[in-house]
Amino acid sequence: MTRSRQVNLHTDKDWWILPTMDNEVRSLIETWHWMYFETDLVLGGIAAEHLHRRPGPNLLAISEHLAHVARSEGSIICRYLLGQPDEAWQTSVLTRDVFGWPPTMLEKPLEPDLAALTLPEIAAEYLNLHQRCYQAALTLDLPADRVFDDAWDRVTTVRDRLRIAAYHVAYHSGQIYSVRHILGEDTPEN
Repeated sequence: MTRSRQVNLHTDKDWWILPTMDNEVRSLIETWHWMYFETDLVLGGIAAEHLHRRPGPNLLAISEHLAHVARSEGSIICRYLLGQPDEAWQTSVLTRDVFGWPPTMLEKPLEPDLAALTLPEIAAEYLNLHQRCYQAALTLDLPADRVFDDAWDRVTTVRDRLRIAAYHVAYHSGQIYSVRHILGEDTPEN
């Protein structure tokens, strides 16, 4: 599990080397990062036969939820906030374009390269990709109210984009619990 990078000026001897960052932006980054706190509970005990199974015609498989979150997080942080080209952050099966929008994901069968991965492989890559995005986000030196004029017209500020990153992780964690319940699994927290 990833560890939060909250700064404590009384105990962190290297606090001064962190980039200058708007306090609200830092708080939003930490809130988004904290959404991974219970990943072990969300993913713990998933039956292997349920990982890639769509429980209904309009419902994503657990593996697809994880790929969609990883891809969206890369897009939000790396593309939309840091301006990185796609090839800089689309380095994994989980960050491919095919996982960008659930309705189009459901138009096709499960992506074969994703279906070839096990839960430990997907979970490790999911957390690794989040950690990379988190570390990249810590380099942001933008005010929370900075407005972007790009293709994402409804989510225009740094504040909006970090809020949606946090919401998105929580939303899909809940969706994963729902898929598990539909497939007959018991979960520890939900």
